[in-house]
Amino acid sequence: MPGTSSDQPRHDPSQQTGPAAGQSVQQKIRITNMYATPWHLTDGTASGDLPDYLKLWRFERYYRLSADQLPHVLCRETLDADKLKFRRWQHPEQLTGARIWLFRLPSGQIVTALSLDVHCELIDTIDLLEDCYFADVQIGETAIEEYAHTLAAQLGADTSAERTFLPERHQIVFDQAPAPDDCEDLVQRLIYRTDLPYRKEYSAICYPAELNRRPGWLAAVGPYVSVAWGHPDFIENAIFLSAVQAVAAAAQLRAIRHAAYADVRLFRDLEAAGGTTQGRRRTLERIADQLGDLELELSYSVEASADLGLLVPSLRVESFHNALYESMSLASKAVTAGRMLQRLGSAISAELTAIESIERRADDNRRVRYAVAVGFVSAVAIPASLILAFLGINASQVNPSRSMFSHDYLGMYLTVAAVIALGVILSAALYVQQRRNARHHHSPAQRPRWTPAPEEPPA
Repeated sequence: MPGTSSDQPRHDPSQQTGPAAGQSVQQKIRITNMYATPWHLTDGTASGDLPDYLKLWRFERYYRLSADQLPHVLCRETLDADKLKFRRWQHPEQLTGARIWLFRLPSGQIVTALSLDVHCELIDTIDLLEDCYFADVQIGETAIEEYAHTLAAQLGADTSAERTFLPERHQIVFDQAPAPDDCEDLVQRLIYRTDLPYRKEYSAICYPAELNRRPGWLAAVGPYVSVAWGHPDFIENAIFLSAVQAVAAAAQLRAIRHAAYADVRLFRDLEAAGGTTQGRRRTLERIADQLGDLELELSYSVEASADLGLLVPSLRVESFHNALYESMSLASKAVTAGRMLQRLGSAISAELTAIESIERRADDNRRVRYAVAVGFVSAVAIPASLILAFLGINASQVNPSRSMFSHDYLGMYLTVAAVIALGVILSAALYVQQRRNARHHHSPAQRPRWTPAPEEPPA
């Protein structure tokens, strides 16, 4: 199957140049729109490999080897072009074919793609691009978002979230003909979807070197729209798959950022609410566990997908992939999200350290209370035990007919008092020595003040 590529025979761009600038030529154009969705499919065993649906030429081997790191096709359905309705575009008779795709990414996220074949001039597709970007497309009486939602639900995806597409999306305009001689103005108008004058020095469009190397080749990459002229079908299909990955990575990045902000709000509410240390610890452990999942998702769903050259060794494919990620600023946004997660993790670690200090201090206070209680009981019980033991012995010094408070036992009482006083004196001496040692340990060392080195006299 040709996938998103053109079915017409290919032309050698080195032997055939494009039409002159401004020349009106109707040609077969393919517009492919990628939409990120909030739907997920955990089990992807029923999904199909990419080479089963798209022509990938010699790259087929590499796509199969790295199938677990690339999108899988869940569904491809041909649509009746006569049933498609648009809000702004008023040339439905120029629509010659349409297909809808559902892709499952390794993270489980689902991306929808709508591919349209039109036979018209490139400049006449601006309104069509506008309608497709904002999903102002209907299949019969059903909106494209609702139609894709129904397909995903039939495949077993989790569609409990909202039914609409996410803000992350990208469009690619494919033209089978060689690029015109001077098409910079046309590229600007297609990517920015407007027919107004512009200043080229302030454009954000990237031109990948490897895709613009030969005469007749042209590829222009913008954050939301890309244009490709004169490339073979397997390159068009690789560009299509790169855009699917980029849209999914952008959606995952935004979801990670939202989850990080939710964790920050929970962290702030935890500090404001107070509560027991055990409850705070459980909440922080829950945030830390989710933070680890977010960092893993950031690494494998966003950062890892930015390097396609390790999976598909092709200069042209890698050149477009890198230009698209750079144009969408995914690398810098991923760095920012990583810093957010890292600093949130540091804040959680600091809070857990503070909680451990509080719990350790509470344990120390608890041990002090137990030690005081036991010491008090010992201080009362030991002298009483000595007295009772003396009075309970069978000796001539103990007269059973006398009271224990008799003056005859004064020597015994003085002996016990002397033992207690000796213990108090020893304890006080040890306390004074410890205080003296503590003051000596905490006294700041006398350090010489820093003075700048004298300047050497000039030679």
